[in-house]
Amino acid sequence: MFKKFAIPLALIIAAGTLQLFPAKAATANEDYLIRNISTGRYLTAANDELSSGVPVIEYSADGISSGNLWIKTTDENHITHFVSEQFPDSFALGVNQEGKLTVVNRNDNDLYQQFILEETDSGTKITASGFTLSPELSETDGARLSMQEENVNSFWELIPVHQNSGIKGDIQQDELVNIYDLLLAKQILLQSRSMSIEQRYLADVDGISGFSLTDIITLNQYLLGKGNLSSGDFPENTIPPVSDLPKEEPTEQNPTETEPEEITLDDMPENYREPLEWIWENRFAREGSTTRWNTIFDQICAGNGTLNFVVRWQSYKTITYEQRQQFQKLASDCINAWNDYLRNYDGWQYDHIDVNITGWAVLDKSCLLDLHENEIVYDNLISDYDSQYDTSNGIETIPDKLPSAPAELSRFDHFAEPNYTYPGGLDKRFDMYLWCTQGFPAVGGAGGDWGQRLSDDAYLNMLDGQNIHVLEHEIGHGFGITDFYGGEGEIDGFPPGGFPDGGTSIMMAGSSMEITDFDGWMLRYIWSKIKDEDGRFPN
Repeated sequence: MFKKFAIPLALIIAAGTLQLFPAKAATANEDYLIRNISTGRYLTAANDELSSGVPVIEYSADGISSGNLWIKTTDENHITHFVSEQFPDSFALGVNQEGKLTVVNRNDNDLYQQFILEETDSGTKITASGFTLSPELSETDGARLSMQEENVNSFWELIPVHQNSGIKGDIQQDELVNIYDLLLAKQILLQSRSMSIEQRYLADVDGISGFSLTDIITLNQYLLGKGNLSSGDFPENTIPPVSDLPKEEPTEQNPTETEPEEITLDDMPENYREPLEWIWENRFAREGSTTRWNTIFDQICAGNGTLNFVVRWQSYKTITYEQRQQFQKLASDCINAWNDYLRNYDGWQYDHIDVNITGWAVLDKSCLLDLHENEIVYDNLISDYDSQYDTSNGIETIPDKLPSAPAELSRFDHFAEPNYTYPGGLDKRFDMYLWCTQGFPAVGGAGGDWGQRLSDDAYLNMLDGQNIHVLEHEIGHGFGITDFYGGEGEIDGFPPGGFPDGGTSIMMAGSSMEITDFDGWMLRYIWSKIKDEDGRFPN
């Protein structure tokens, strides 16, 4: 859940002074990442899923590997190439004498596509005009970047990746290490903000196992003049590149195959047991996070495997029909990412949750561009809203009005009434809001059995499938899983000894970009604890 952001003055001020440290010169190097500025994804020449050729694709890496590293070389004709470290004899990006970057299959020197190399104050940008990157196998068993869309300019930048490139601690990347980097570091850690590979490298100021709370402590000490920032390597990539090429249709399962055996708590890894018991007793049970009979477990069971949302558009920004259509997939992907851990588990009946958007509650109907006749819009239930206790993004003002859907359709308003009948039937009810607020911090959020609140821009930026872990985190609260903001063994913290196997949790904001196996077992543990409560799940 989003918490207001503050750092005690004692952490940043010593003897009435605050020290700012100038930038150190970057070290020259010849190895590079190539990143799409618009998407934030990186070029790689490594893709084990494809059976032939070495296609170049862009993907969401979280560190460096031989697949996404490009080595800068110059050939006998004084032409610069960026050679794939993974396949140096097979593939390269070359800059010809006209200054255009060309994709080269080194086996036959065939040129598949051209780019323009542009030097800017911030570095080198690679421009591809008229198309976007997409992998395709060529007829000659090589690789190419294919034209997918007209009138599109995609910009790439070259990023040096040798040790000591950039300035450790300069998370803002403005060539200074100061209090603003410390503030940004804490925002990233506590509010589940995504990081680029370079930021992960620059934020790891203690040089120990990537970015964590200890880096914030180290950076704070450095700003107080009481310590140094360590050097260290770029993080290693853990996300395998996955092709967008069509995959072969799976073969039909043999209908005579037996169903997999049901999973129970007895199947839980033994080293999960003690931390899960601690979490249940000291966090979930003590805080009562699962006692209200309106968790997402309750909502799904009451809806017979369905979950209905209303989008609460507390914003005056316009939104297209295409964007509105994508909200249902976004919600479905996030809900079912959790439900995947419940499938075939301890009496849970639903392999897949049918997620629906049943309407839009808006401040101004004209914000919904290209409105279709079949879209349900609520624009007549608008109340005053006091945002004084909200945290703003500092750029926009949070609206002083709040739109709502009819209360008679809300499960949240009637879950304690077992005989309540929704007007129009069960299908017409809505369980939660996807609450989109203009002016809300892009890195903040809140969640519960009432819904998930993020900024309007945050929701829109997730529609392409990027950074959905922020929404998955807030949905986790709806199942009854708490935040882990405190320290080890603390009242609002995580289990003594940490998460099993040195792992992380999507519910410890900033520590994981995905639902972990331990998160899945927390979800299962809750279900096993509440499923037999008398009268709670009568079906």
